[in-house]
Amino acid sequence: MRDFRSALLIDAALHREANARGENYWPLYAHEVLRRIGLPHEVIGAERLSVDGLAPLSVLILPPLPDGYLDAGQVAAIGAWVEAGGLLMGFATEGLDDVFGISIEGSLDHAEDEFTASGCISLIDPEWADPLLPPYERASALPVIAPMKLVSAPDCRELARARSFFERDLPRPAVTWRAVGEGAACWWAFDLGECLWKMQQGRPVYEDYDGDGKLRTMDMVTTRPWSGDIPYGDLMSFLLRRVLAEAGAVFLHQLPPMPDGTVPDALLHWGGDDEGATDVQLPAAEFMADLGLPYHINIMQSPVGTHQMPQETFERLRELGCERSIHFNFITDVEHPHRFTREELAAQLDSYLAAYGKMPVCTVFHWVSWTGWAEPARWLAELGLLGDNNRIHWRYPPINPANKVAYAFGSAYPQHVWDDARHGNVRIPFVSIPITGYEVGYVRDRGLEPSQLHRALDLAAFWNLTSSHFHHPIYLTEEPGRAAVRETLSYLDRRGIRALQMGTDELCRWWHARDASALERVERGPGLLRVTVRTDWPAGCVLQVLVRQENPAGTVNGEAVECVVREQHGALWAYLPVPSGEASAELRCKQDGAGTV
Repeated sequence: MRDFRSALLIDAALHREANARGENYWPLYAHEVLRRIGLPHEVIGAERLSVDGLAPLSVLILPPLPDGYLDAGQVAAIGAWVEAGGLLMGFATEGLDDVFGISIEGSLDHAEDEFTASGCISLIDPEWADPLLPPYERASALPVIAPMKLVSAPDCRELARARSFFERDLPRPAVTWRAVGEGAACWWAFDLGECLWKMQQGRPVYEDYDGDGKLRTMDMVTTRPWSGDIPYGDLMSFLLRRVLAEAGAVFLHQLPPMPDGTVPDALLHWGGDDEGATDVQLPAAEFMADLGLPYHINIMQSPVGTHQMPQETFERLRELGCERSIHFNFITDVEHPHRFTREELAAQLDSYLAAYGKMPVCTVFHWVSWTGWAEPARWLAELGLLGDNNRIHWRYPPINPANKVAYAFGSAYPQHVWDDARHGNVRIPFVSIPITGYEVGYVRDRGLEPSQLHRALDLAAFWNLTSSHFHHPIYLTEEPGRAAVRETLSYLDRRGIRALQMGTDELCRWWHARDASALERVERGPGLLRVTVRTDWPAGCVLQVLVRQENPAGTVNGEAVECVVREQHGALWAYLPVPSGEASAELRCKQDGAGTV
């Protein structure tokens, strides 16, 4: 048995120097990318780039590095380590061209400012990349919100192709892979950390970019002019995961187990805003409870400082199992475009706490208002909240994109917010949960129109996504909205999709618990994988690993556990549920050449 360890190089001095210049140090976000796909990894400095320092590692991930950063000894050590069996991953890394098998010949810069795309990529490898997309989406291009290198790589396997801002084939590779001795080298033509940070967190909102007259998360969208119909950032992460999995990596799955301990296909979370109404919350929550579904209501002050919902209604919602939170209001009674402040946030929160006496967990702002970049997340974390569900699914216009599933911020999953250069680019203990499905399945004055709903559920199952089902309480008192919810359950049943149902607060808590969980040790041997796992989530967590046969044997703490194997995206993936606490999980495969873990 040998330990399987992955490392990400982050140079603290380069980080400090960038911040001192007032610049964000974009390579930091690679740490977030790896955490979101569930890869256990350590962060190392340049002093580890030696024969002895690299010896314990199985995977090394390098960010963009300044010209001349690596000396001859480090280059030689990295090359020898790859030859001996390591996987080297480079995000626009220069100085190791011979190892990666690439030659840099040019570059594409941002089309406008640093939050616009430079170009895009298409996933083309028939085994590892193309199957990540449903057949009807395989012509899709994924925007790159970072500068992109133009290279030749005649001896490499081309996983993704570079395209111009207008999707013209350049033709150049965007992601390459090649075998090097016993190991392999994978090179990305752009900094994946920078791309996904800008895509998933969006641009700072200091002015009304889209012209709707207000400052909203729609102004933050950097995937324009692409449609957002598919989760571009998640697809890039899935490609990264596939390459790492081929080298033997193990992942903490994005979804926790079902209540019965089995593995879900998707996670649906339900919530909506009451818009200051007084007579819709209870009928909506009762309807959801009667169907056995969770629900989350954001309670708005109308006018600001006044809560129309009585305390007894608040308590009845609790009895129905309905989550309750604050709906911050910076739309009414202000002059637009309005930049709200921390003091305004605190005042509305104080009013909510005075009315109901319970700290909210995850919020939504009225009309998805926003100000700046990371500031609201920092303020809310300081005030005691854990997350928001505020990043909209579709850009403006229209003003209210109902019955639409989309991924304007490139992802379906929650993400931690990272602060700006003035605050050291620290990771804020606060998650942003994107809206992906907004009033899907019906049109209020026409009735049930389920095509977008069906698409949301199919995509959630295809990619094992967390899927937002955002329904305002008022519409759950009317038949079209109720019909859409019933159709959700019916379609899941007809399609055989096993969906874990949550309120938005519970998803927020799960993501924090997942972040605190750990694959503390991963060991590999012929036909055997052993993982030491720790999680405090009551239902436990799920391990995800690439396998070569359909019936591996799984055990947890010496007891046999059913291991789910799915043929997904051109490969066999095994999912092993692990209970809460600390556990030792094992996966065994037959030794028949192709049947090793």
